[in-house]
Amino acid sequence: MRQIINNMARKYPEKYGPLLVLDAGLITVFTAIVVVFMWSIIDSVDLFNPFDDYIDNFDYSDLVYSEMSRKDDIYTTDTNIYIVNIGDLSRGELAEKINIIEKFDPKVIGIDAVFREPKTGNLQEIMEDMALKQALNAKPNIIMGSFGVYDENDPDKAVGVIRTNEFFGDLPYGHCELQNEPLTCREFDKFIRYTDSITHDTVTINSFSAAIVSMYDNDMFLKFAKRNKKQLESINYRGGSMPFIKIDYEDINDSCDLRMLKDNIVLMGYLGMYKGAPMDTIDAFFTPLKRCNGYDAKGIEIHAHAISMIMNDDCLITFENWQNNLLAFIITFFFVLWLVYWYVFGAKFFDILSKPIQFLLIAVVLLISYYVMREFGIKVDMMPTGIMLIFCIEVLYLYEETLELFKIDSFITQTFKYTKDERNKVLRSIVRFEFIRNKFKRSDK
Repeated sequence: MRQIINNMARKYPEKYGPLLVLDAGLITVFTAIVVVFMWSIIDSVDLFNPFDDYIDNFDYSDLVYSEMSRKDDIYTTDTNIYIVNIGDLSRGELAEKINIIEKFDPKVIGIDAVFREPKTGNLQEIMEDMALKQALNAKPNIIMGSFGVYDENDPDKAVGVIRTNEFFGDLPYGHCELQNEPLTCREFDKFIRYTDSITHDTVTINSFSAAIVSMYDNDMFLKFAKRNKKQLESINYRGGSMPFIKIDYEDINDSCDLRMLKDNIVLMGYLGMYKGAPMDTIDAFFTPLKRCNGYDAKGIEIHAHAISMIMNDDCLITFENWQNNLLAFIITFFFVLWLVYWYVFGAKFFDILSKPIQFLLIAVVLLISYYVMREFGIKVDMMPTGIMLIFCIEVLYLYEETLELFKIDSFITQTFKYTKDERNKVLRSIVRFEFIRNKFKRSDK
């Protein structure tokens, strides 16, 4: 590294080698400061809310999934998971569908629903609850959904859970929340924790997806749980136009043949009011997959993607924020190192070619991150890198003008050949604030 820097500064005295690194480092630091300052303004001023929302919701990795959704020849349907639409079925009708499905011996049935209270109305409703209770407890292979209760003053702090009433049995469950702030759902909580108000014990609730995998194959679940200690897990969506087979509740009857469900996972959740119903916004989310009319996917479909990811050991390696920022700093530093060198040695063409090269580098960096995620499953947020690369040239100009104004000797100002007297004169003017007073002094006429 030192030899490279000295070679870059070979036309000038050796002292300029370290100054080249110093100039590049300071410009990179000032670029980071400018980016943080501008971001704080955008984030705090309501006028910039649309821009703020766009940045929050943008993720370059979405392009990977957009391409994946069109490649049926590469991404086949996952036949270990089947999704059954429960539409607007009553509890009695749902019990009937569960009983039919159970005849084909699925290994796990996950039901994305919560029955908070048994109904106490007419006799028919009571009988439906009894039928549902019987269906849910017929075999020990059912996982129910649940939802966390959160502190009003701290939305990220769980204080309890809403689950199916004990009347229906002591059924295992997992929480169904998905992260969709910002709008696109890219992550889910692997678990939520809260302190029981009675026993004061810490209670851990696994996600709906993790709970299902735990019942299907506990070794798979343990491998997933131990991969890292982070609560948030990125969803590696499955490609192809039909990642999973969906079955409408109208097609589940006593004469249907569902032998493909044997020893597999069945997810029962809301896909639509009825077979062929238009897309609605109930339990609907935007996803990175290719857009369709309205929302992209229902919650039960996203759970299917998460389960498929865990079962196929296809989890993403996601960089932390500090790692993304450090990578942005390193890439920007080496780009600025070359820019400073070229600014001195190739000043004739710098203004003409610097911008095209800058945007070419941004495109190359984004393409590399795209390739790394697609081929190796490593997700890097290149937004900090792109923004720093955009601002670094402007900061370089400002840095050079500042050094020139105060006649500071550095690599980037070495061609000005400041004398010791000139530098001392400028230093005295800085100490006495003369450079500010001279700006406002009236000229003699």
